[in-house]
Amino acid sequence: MAGGKWMGWWGHLGAPKQRGIAVYSLSPFEQRAFAGAFHQAVFNTFRRVSGQVFYIAIPFGAAYGIYSWGKEDHLQAAPINSDKNHPQRIKAQAVPYIPPPNNIPPDEWGNRILDFSSVGYRNGHVPLPQLPVQEILKPSGNPKIDDRKRIQDALDRVGALPLRPYILRDNHTVICARGAVLLRAGTYRIKGSLILNKQGVVLRGEGTDPLNGGTVLIATGRFVHEFIHMNGMMDSDAGKPNSKQDPKKSPDIPRNRYIGKGEAIPVADEKIPVGTTRVPVKNIIPFTVGDEIVVDRAATQAWIDLIGMSRIPERPDNISTTKQWPPDQFDLKYVRKIVAIEQRSPEDVAAFVGRGVVVDGSKSDDTPGPIIGDLGQNLTISTTAKASTKPKKKLPSDDSLLDELFGNKDDRSFFLDTPPGPYMGDEGMVMIKSAINETMMTAGLYMPEPALGTLDKKGQWKPTAKDDPSWIPGYLILESPLAMDMDPIYGSGRVYLFERQYPIPTDIGVENLVLLSEYNNTKTPAKDGRMVRQDERHAWYAIMLDNCEHCWVSDVRTHFFVSGIKVNRWSIHITVQDMEVMDPVSEPTTGGRRYPYVLQGQFGLVKRCYARDARHDFMTAAKTAGPNVFVDSMGSQANNDAGPHDRWASGILYDNIRTSALNVRNRSWMGSGQGWSGVYHVIYHCTATNPTNFESPPRGTNWVIGIKSKGSRSNTPSPEKNATFLDEDAFNEEPRSLYWAQLVKRVGGTDEDAERIEGYVGVAGRNTYPPSSRRLKRTMLDINSIIGQQHNTQSLKMLMNRF
Repeated sequence: MAGGKWMGWWGHLGAPKQRGIAVYSLSPFEQRAFAGAFHQAVFNTFRRVSGQVFYIAIPFGAAYGIYSWGKEDHLQAAPINSDKNHPQRIKAQAVPYIPPPNNIPPDEWGNRILDFSSVGYRNGHVPLPQLPVQEILKPSGNPKIDDRKRIQDALDRVGALPLRPYILRDNHTVICARGAVLLRAGTYRIKGSLILNKQGVVLRGEGTDPLNGGTVLIATGRFVHEFIHMNGMMDSDAGKPNSKQDPKKSPDIPRNRYIGKGEAIPVADEKIPVGTTRVPVKNIIPFTVGDEIVVDRAATQAWIDLIGMSRIPERPDNISTTKQWPPDQFDLKYVRKIVAIEQRSPEDVAAFVGRGVVVDGSKSDDTPGPIIGDLGQNLTISTTAKASTKPKKKLPSDDSLLDELFGNKDDRSFFLDTPPGPYMGDEGMVMIKSAINETMMTAGLYMPEPALGTLDKKGQWKPTAKDDPSWIPGYLILESPLAMDMDPIYGSGRVYLFERQYPIPTDIGVENLVLLSEYNNTKTPAKDGRMVRQDERHAWYAIMLDNCEHCWVSDVRTHFFVSGIKVNRWSIHITVQDMEVMDPVSEPTTGGRRYPYVLQGQFGLVKRCYARDARHDFMTAAKTAGPNVFVDSMGSQANNDAGPHDRWASGILYDNIRTSALNVRNRSWMGSGQGWSGVYHVIYHCTATNPTNFESPPRGTNWVIGIKSKGSRSNTPSPEKNATFLDEDAFNEEPRSLYWAQLVKRVGGTDEDAERIEGYVGVAGRNTYPPSSRRLKRTMLDINSIIGQQHNTQSLKMLMNRF
């Protein structure tokens, strides 16, 4: 307990067996509430002061004490902001306004850095709501009481109120909400989970200092569970300790939450690059401006082969655990909104009737991969055996068609400027082979248009019906750009309207709270030899979000959970701000643990957040469909890297992140064959205290613009080529932040717009709380007052003379 001081003792002196938070313990595995009027008087007196109450049991007596914590203890009272780069020390974010860089060229396939400015609650540019308080709860003052039910009942009562319109601080945005449940300062013990599942309901406390008037929620119970759920598909009973409800495993909930409505329209048979908001489709008739759509990018075996995820090496220390990627599990669904629709001219469509992609057959098994060299050398043409029908025209066996098909001789992919004339048929597909070193290699595929077939997920040619002649081709102009490219060989797509089969609530918030998890304080040797607290029979994630949209977590501080906050796949437009996740209790190096901030949904935003003693400070999970942003945040003492984790997250920005290590790479056999962790990521003005490793997958790009680290290294089992380093020395160049520059530009791009954004969602716009959250008056009793409430205390009073 170095760094603090004792404020007083009552009773016998002696060494404590175990300390607790508003509890006493007789063994590391046994926690008891204070009993008796005298014990309760002590607890009531000190539960709101800057310290902790201790009950010390010894063979010849007992003692009570209060200890004021110092900065070096396991639980720290003050914000952890001594580092000059701590998010709480940032002075401004959106001002002064410097436009985003406009000199970053597209990569060789036309992919551009995304505009990330639409992430977060209500697209990130409006202030968080400050909903009025509808119910107020006070601490029970009795640590025997489980507060879960009365808090849950209050949330349910507010959730049953009628929705009312509320205007936000920008005096423009109107939402429909209900109000807040306010928990007065003090301690609440909760065995089980709290469920927020109704639109416009907020759980609010009175501060994030656990030892100085904050609202503290303690997750009790020696069983694994998530503490707070923000989830429209969970009912309140799911929070009971014995509840078996798991929405991820329920047979009544579809795997795909976005249920298609009407016909799915194919995108045009052409390369559609990342960063574009213009999506060419074969029919615009079903769509109108304002529609929400799913852009469904379908994976193919050719794509899996291209990026090497059908050939992931075996894990050296655990053979046969590596899983190759099946294409049917890598369809990516991007939710977007249509802001305009354009009809496409026949001449425009005709310019793209031919399509080819160059691949390398690896000499023996025709496994696709990049080919280097002049396509005009030693190439022959033949029809592929995969075609179910023959072309109408006989194809030549010499190079005469190559100049027509491969006009620009791109070494990766190409478009035809004009249709291929007499060699264009209504059926079939052409395979181009290259004789190199007397070995026949697949050099490319040419798919004539109108195509009467497609490649299925196993790479087999499947004939389909002709496009409907009543269709009108055109462009859907989207509010936010695509975070994954589409291609008729490596992964085309379709677009469809959808409906949410279950109600998906909006405007749910958790704010201004301290969350603690009860745990066994015993230290045991970890895998790396350290003596650490490794108990895992306690609360796992402090906050878990899923099946909700336009929600937020603000001003929340957590200690002792296994992990912090996770935004799951079916959550969209979530803001997590001014949060601290510290001191996780778990096995320190095993996977699936110590994840402070996880984004797996779409349009997620983590800003001004802090992590301590984690594994992966800021991360995404498998198949995260971006965009998502981590900005102006910091992690310290992590034992592993930040960055995309697991399989193929697309469209993520790490902007002004400080962490122990930061990588975007091919993780190969790590885990169970995680392979390529991310594509179309941007690392902007970040700092790492350890070496970094940035790579790009075939036909994809990760961009690095300014990185400070101890150097780069290839710390991955299967290193690939480096990412695109646009300027390794650009750390101090303007703008300071790509995200904030893009956001201000989107709303107008003037100095006045920057000031407005700073006041709404920047440092100056940090959440404040309505006056109705006025704290209760706190009083401090002296020792005579305490003793006066209990009979037979003269012997205890005499003991006080020893202090």
